Amino acid sequence: MKKTIISTIALVGVLVSGLQTNAQTIRIAGTRLTYPLFQKWIDEYSKQHPDVHFILNSRQPADSVDISIVSHRLAPTDIKAGKTAITLSRYVQLPVVNSSRADVATLQEKGFNDATFKQVYFGETSTSNIASDAVFTVYKRKQNACASQSFANHFGSDQKDIKGVGVVGDDKDLLAAVKQDVNGVSYNNLGFIYDLKTRKLIDSIAIVPIDFNENGKVDEDEKIYGTLDKVIAYAEKTNSPKLLIEEVHVLYKQDNPNKEVANFLKWALINGQQYNHQYGFINLLTDTRKQSIETVKQGIAQRQ
Repeated sequence: MKKTIISTIALVGVLVSGLQTNAQTIRIAGTRLTYPLFQKWIDEYSKQHPDVHFILNSRQPADSVDISIVSHRLAPTDIKAGKTAITLSRYVQLPVVNSSRADVATLQEKGFNDATFKQVYFGETSTSNIASDAVFTVYKRKQNACASQSFANHFGSDQKDIKGVGVVGDDKDLLAAVKQDVNGVSYNNLGFIYDLKTRKLIDSIAIVPIDFNENGKVDEDEKIYGTLDKVIAYAEKTNSPKLLIEEVHVLYKQDNPNKEVANFLKWALINGQQYNHQYGFINLLTDTRKQSIETVKQGIAQRQ
């Protein structure tokens, strides 16, 4: 009897060991504003591939990460030797203020034009359409961050050029700083500005509309901020250069011995795009998506 029990335990141990050996782990890190979308992709992919495990966490050694998320414009120096870059999604940032500021109605009537952005966020002297005595306390990320870099690049500047108070933490902490300061102003992505369930603007925050045609006022067709889905629809329909639209890239090694990395990325491009809007992201341009899929497929083919 004892011998039978010991044999059974040994067999179970072998099976468990085999499962652990066959399991694949994909380590992902990078731009944290993308984590809600990536987590959804992971959850859905895992339903079909329960033997694949994921670690989505920024606190991982850079050399141990299989997929690095970068959500700013890529420079040639960003793509290290042996790495491949593809684009998985896009996001929009908007200017936000405290909803209790005295002149919020005026700001929403006039909106921000390019000159206003440069005056408020970068301290440039310009002829913007806001009152000269308007008080703004700009809150920016203290550390180098993709969204801040993207915001600055949109206006031909660098993150270090943004004038204001550095906030420790992530983009949600920027919103918290604005909520606590009636003169606060910052920038943030749609997935944090809007409640993902109600699709309405979160409390204590007001969006300053963009004066797309630069005529000094927000026209009826420029009032697109009532719901998250209205902003997404406008962004995808117009791809307006005035909107702060940025791409979400990932860097990975095509020769990674873990074949599930490429399989997961292909799934995200083909099956995962249906979740973009749910989490406040916008779809890729058709040609960009096709190119990303082709790049991943080429890498898979080369391994076979």
